[in-house]
Amino acid sequence: MYEILALSELFSGLAPERIEELLAACQTQGYSRGDVIALQCARYDRLSVVVEGEVAAEMHDQSGNRLDVERIVAPSVVAPSCLFAVHNSLPATLTARTAATLLFIDRERFVAMLADCRELMVNFLRMVSSGNRFISERVVYLTYKTIKGRFAAYLLDLLERQQNTMVVNPLTQREMAAMFGVTRPALARAVGEMAAEGSIFVRGKQITALFVEKLRQYARA
Repeated sequence: MYEILALSELFSGLAPERIEELLAACQTQGYSRGDVIALQCARYDRLSVVVEGEVAAEMHDQSGNRLDVERIVAPSVVAPSCLFAVHNSLPATLTARTAATLLFIDRERFVAMLADCRELMVNFLRMVSSGNRFISERVVYLTYKTIKGRFAAYLLDLLERQQNTMVVNPLTQREMAAMFGVTRPALARAVGEMAAEGSIFVRGKQITALFVEKLRQYARA
């Protein structure tokens, strides 16, 4: 387990022996596929780390609608920014997508670990900062009314970052769909329509902007 955790963002740069020393008092628990690990709005007072398998984070509104927020694949930390929040509750329900094993670190124990290990503290702060940026970007994309508008805004951002009309998309369609708050088939259909209209050309991870002004029109719609 400690060799696997050494590959995670949280324990990056730490030897398996050092990780084992830090986690001496922590516990793991196994789950079968489909098991509910924690419910949305449950108190989050221990850091959860997916050691094996894959976990889905899903949000549900009062009407029963479901939004796939994230897929958390081992070795990854669950909701690191929630652990020390004033209202430390989970924003989504956690479900095991496959057989999974999670490691749980009590908050007070984790505070002691951060004080004892500078590398761990830096890694955790970096994770929290990156997570907040992802949330901010997601909120921005949700302000666009249409799927085409959200994808166009995302693509225009990539064009600016990569300074080229042909960009390499770092996300999969599933990841983009989760970020835009839509289903993957709906996103694929919208991207296909944009390609058929001649505004973009898609080949695998490469996307070429053929008509940038049209993308701006989608983003303004």
